[in-house]
Amino acid sequence: MRRPVQLDDLKDVNPTYSRGGMKFSRHELRDIVISMAFLIASFTIIYIRGIDTRYSNYWEIVLFYLGLSTLFVVTAFLCHEMAHKYVAQKYGAWSEFRMFLPGLLFCLIFSFTGFLFAAPGAVMISGRIDKEEYGRISLAGPAVNFFIAGLAILFVLVSGINGLVASILMMMAYLNAFLGIFNMIPIPPLDGSKVIRWSVPAYLLTVFIGIAEVAFVYWTLWL
Repeated sequence: MRRPVQLDDLKDVNPTYSRGGMKFSRHELRDIVISMAFLIASFTIIYIRGIDTRYSNYWEIVLFYLGLSTLFVVTAFLCHEMAHKYVAQKYGAWSEFRMFLPGLLFCLIFSFTGFLFAAPGAVMISGRIDKEEYGRISLAGPAVNFFIAGLAILFVLVSGINGLVASILMMMAYLNAFLGIFNMIPIPPLDGSKVIRWSVPAYLLTVFIGIAEVAFVYWTLWL
């Protein structure tokens, strides 16, 4: 999701980065941490709803789902946004993540109903970016989601593991593939609208990969 960069977005831009690495400001790091905290809390609430607090191991269950939620948020949300940021900075653009606080609050409140609808924020981009570069920047987020999903599926298939670990990996694959597919919907401000303007073949190939991953995980876990 994208919007025009405002002057307030450029405040507190004091980059801290390692040589050859991505540039981050204090403002951006704060927004990333807050967004992740809201998303992790929302996922955890959904998982622990309905669990009887009288269980002797209740807090062990909470800690387990807290760790699981952290894994899912890092691989699906954080990696997606950082992929946009990395490619944009490679093209010489200013790019920083900005949280959308109303969306985060809505996400947290809605999680108590058992559903998750998140609009945590997006990487803002400013600079001399042409249509192809903007398309590649937009594709980077969903592409990373599909790559992570593919790795998780491949590991389960090759290793032959089953049980809890396999289920976690397949759920991670499903969330990444689903997020990628959602963002590839060709409607502004979603990533797909920029990708399809740049390259229809790249758009179709990426969407096909995502649909195949979602279908495979759905068939494996629920059919």
